[in-house]
Amino acid sequence: MSTSTPPIVSVVIPTRNRPSLVVRAVSTALAQSLTDIEVVVVVDGPDLETVAALAAIKDPRLHTAALPASVGGSEARNIGVKNARGKFIALLDDDDEWYPDKLSRQYDVATRSKLRFPVVTCRIIACRPEGDEVWPTRPIRIGESMSEYLLCRDSSFRQGEGFIQTSTLFVPRDLLLWVPFQTGLPRHQDWDWMIRASAYPGVKVTWVWDTLVIYHIDSYRKSVSAGGALAPSIQWISGNKHVTPKARAYFYATQIAVRCQSIGTFFLVVRKTIGHPRAFFIAMCLALTPRSIVSMLRPRSELTHA
Repeated sequence: MSTSTPPIVSVVIPTRNRPSLVVRAVSTALAQSLTDIEVVVVVDGPDLETVAALAAIKDPRLHTAALPASVGGSEARNIGVKNARGKFIALLDDDDEWYPDKLSRQYDVATRSKLRFPVVTCRIIACRPEGDEVWPTRPIRIGESMSEYLLCRDSSFRQGEGFIQTSTLFVPRDLLLWVPFQTGLPRHQDWDWMIRASAYPGVKVTWVWDTLVIYHIDSYRKSVSAGGALAPSIQWISGNKHVTPKARAYFYATQIAVRCQSIGTFFLVVRKTIGHPRAFFIAMCLALTPRSIVSMLRPRSELTHA
């Protein structure tokens, strides 16, 4: 890394085997109206094609760290934070994009804050095969826990009510050093970090209530977040001490019930949600309704570019 004056903001992007996507992400970072930045891309394991694609970008603000072995997205992100030099870290997933004023808007909010650790987020345009939506539909309420904001729903089928995604996050680097991303999680990394970080003294989440991120939900991302074995999800929710009982019930309703494929799992969902009537109702709707119908029943958010 350069020994010159540190930039204001370091952008950290973990990637693996997606050269065209990460080049697009890097391009939107380098095109920010806030120019005093560096972009740290961590290539998670041997990947000559991605390294070559990044080397073709002739911008001195871009730095590439190619790891000799894969460590997973969370640890790659942590390594990027350790290598970064900026006072603030902006996280970007390799398949997402930013609008040009994303960093400047969030930097303005962060520097005006009197908090020790202002975490600034924003709204996104969720690009889905069935149509684009704007998420979240509401900010966190006064006194509402982060776990309940992220996990509880008012509707069986609506998505994006309470939503914070990695590519929206603008965070003091010190906070990410003290509260790193948890390694070894195959899913729920965003939720896990937000819930743990929100419990750290001096942290408060603040919004720029505009759409500043394009969040691409392709078949790969959907398969990682919504498919696969249930055991990692159950293990995560069981071991997270900062998740409230209400949020835990809604997690079983929205994350486990929708992938319920055995009678044993169905009764587990019943036991975990029955004490919270709305969560129980959502669980039964999602467990007993085919996923193709669930997709058709989701209401569309009005797409507005604020």
